[in-house]
Amino acid sequence: MTAETAYRRVIAAYPPSCAARQVAFLAGAGGFSGALFWRLETERGPLCLRCWPREHPSRERLEFIQAVLWHVHQEGFRRLPLPLETRSHAGYVCEAGRLWELAPWLPGKADYRQAPSPSRLRAAMTTLAEFHLAAASFPLPDRGGDAPPGIRERLERLRACSPDRLGRLSEAVVPGDWPEAALKARQWLELAPGAVPLVQSALALAAEWIAPLQPCIRDVWHDHVLFEGGQVSGLVDFGALRTDTVAADVGRLLGSLAGDDRQAWRDGLEAYSAVRPLSAEEIALATAFDRANTLFAGLNWLEWIYLDERHFEDRGAVLARLDENLPRLASLVG
Repeated sequence: MTAETAYRRVIAAYPPSCAARQVAFLAGAGGFSGALFWRLETERGPLCLRCWPREHPSRERLEFIQAVLWHVHQEGFRRLPLPLETRSHAGYVCEAGRLWELAPWLPGKADYRQAPSPSRLRAAMTTLAEFHLAAASFPLPDRGGDAPPGIRERLERLRACSPDRLGRLSEAVVPGDWPEAALKARQWLELAPGAVPLVQSALALAAEWIAPLQPCIRDVWHDHVLFEGGQVSGLVDFGALRTDTVAADVGRLLGSLAGDDRQAWRDGLEAYSAVRPLSAEEIALATAFDRANTLFAGLNWLEWIYLDERHFEDRGAVLARLDENLPRLASLVG
């Protein structure tokens, strides 16, 4: 049974009010994770059915993510797709070898890139701070005492940027039937060697700092922030949620919204800090995260295309990601 046909069995595990009157299959909904989505029109209003990729998350990881979302909701942060319970009061269904979730379809659009503004940037950063405040009281066995996990992971990731690794990647870049991507790959590979030592220096310094840890989204960027006009109507996609420093989210979201605009960074940090004050170390950590993300974003795409030989149906969206990354990498190198 394929995921495309299994969804009916999944819906049957939920209360009758979740039965679909109309169904729209959205495939990956513009994402690249391998998840599948359906929009259901039901008695309860529009719902979103997500079929997670086979590779991730595990049941334990999904249960942790859902526990954090339920906790945040109880703490008063409601702008998220809280998973609905099945008839047996579970937060997900296992069907066709994959995990499935059903949640309300949040209003709004992820249209910051189409309509950016200082007020929208501040609204997004304020919302992130409110999420972090609500998540801070979630019980964790370990609250810190070492460098943040995201910093350690990125230091480990730098090994993939060795001259030999970049050389093999360069050899794998051939125009083939996608010359536009190959051109951008060549441009990225010309810049990357100059960025590696700068990222190494920033991460090495960041690894000396100890910051409090709590649940963090870890993949919050402009495509995961929904707006209705100038107001944030919701945050979506918590598949990467784990324990880390809030600086991981601050750096990820501000890098996405503000790019290399220093004034926009200052405005965003000010808006966030008005709700949840940031220490000097956390601000420095956010910058280190952003520098590393600028390097690794392009590396990930090139490895997926040329080493893993993954195929993407929406090539335009991939090229847009590379176009967004290249100027930031050039700015980093200076």
